[in-house]
Amino acid sequence: MTETFQEYTTRLLSLSAGADPLTVLAGTAPRIAAAIAGRRLEDLRWTTAPSRWSIAQIVAHLADSEIVFAYRVRMILSTPGTPIQAYDQDAWSRAQHAENSDPHASLALFAPLRAAILRLLRGLTAEELDRYGIHAERGQESIRHLLALYAGHDRNHLAQIDRLIAERDVDAPPAARGFTPAPQKPEIDPAVLEQLDVRVGTIRAAEEIAGTDRLALLTVGFGDRTRSIVAGIRTERGALADVVGAQALFVVNLPRKTIRGQLSEGMLFDAGFADGLRPAFAQPEWPLPDGVRAG
Repeated sequence: MTETFQEYTTRLLSLSAGADPLTVLAGTAPRIAAAIAGRRLEDLRWTTAPSRWSIAQIVAHLADSEIVFAYRVRMILSTPGTPIQAYDQDAWSRAQHAENSDPHASLALFAPLRAAILRLLRGLTAEELDRYGIHAERGQESIRHLLALYAGHDRNHLAQIDRLIAERDVDAPPAARGFTPAPQKPEIDPAVLEQLDVRVGTIRAAEEIAGTDRLALLTVGFGDRTRSIVAGIRTERGALADVVGAQALFVVNLPRKTIRGQLSEGMLFDAGFADGLRPAFAQPEWPLPDGVRAG
C-alpha cells in the first residue's frame, strides 16, 4: 500500500524523534562505509525482487537525495518562501541505471556532499533554520524540519541496508561478511618513517599493461617532474579513465624497477588491499600542489 505524503513524513520524523539530527546526519557515511566494506559487488547489487532496491540502489539514491538537499537548503536560505520542487526518486534511479551502479562510487559522491552541508548547517542561526520553502507535495517545510526529516530518511535507508545484509549473509561465506580490523603492528622508531618520501601527485594518464589482469601504467605529475608508476588498480574500477585527474599519495624514493616490461618509479599508496578490501586511494583532504610532501 502506498503511503500518503503525510504518512511518509510522520514515519520519517518518528525515526529521528529524540535524536540530534546533525549527529545522525554526520554518522551516515561512516555507517555505510562499514556496512559495504569487504562485500562483493554482486552482493551489493543483490535484491529479492525488482521492486525492492538493492544496497547499490539505496546508496545511489542517498547520493541523489543529498544533491537535492543541498540545493533546497541554499534556495530556502537565499529566497525564503521559495517553491520546493518534488522529484520522483524511482524515476531518477531508473534513468541512471542505479541497479548497475557502484556503491563505493556513490558513497564517494555522498560523503563530501554531506560533509559540506553539515558545515553550512552548523553555522546557521535560529532564524535561518526557521526559514522555509513550500514543497510541491508536502507544503511548508523549514530547514529545521528538513534536518529532522533527512535524519529519519537516513535511518530508514540504513535499516534497509542492514536487512539486506542480514538476508544475504545467511548463505554468504564468512569472508564476505564485512570487515574486522587487523591487530596493530609493533611500534617502530619514528626515524624509520622519516626515511620515506611520500608526495602528492596527480594522475595524468592511465593505461592497461598488456597480458595482465590488474596492472596499469600511471603517468603521474609531481610538479617538477613526471614519473611512470605501475599499480594494480584495474580490477576494482570500471574504467581506468575514472582515475585520470585524481590526486593520490605516492612513495617516490623506492628503487626503480621494471614490472612486466614497464619502468616503475614509485609506489601508489592506497588503503584496503592489505585487509582484503577494495583498495581506495590515499588522498589529500583538498587539492594540493603536485609534489607536496606528506608526513
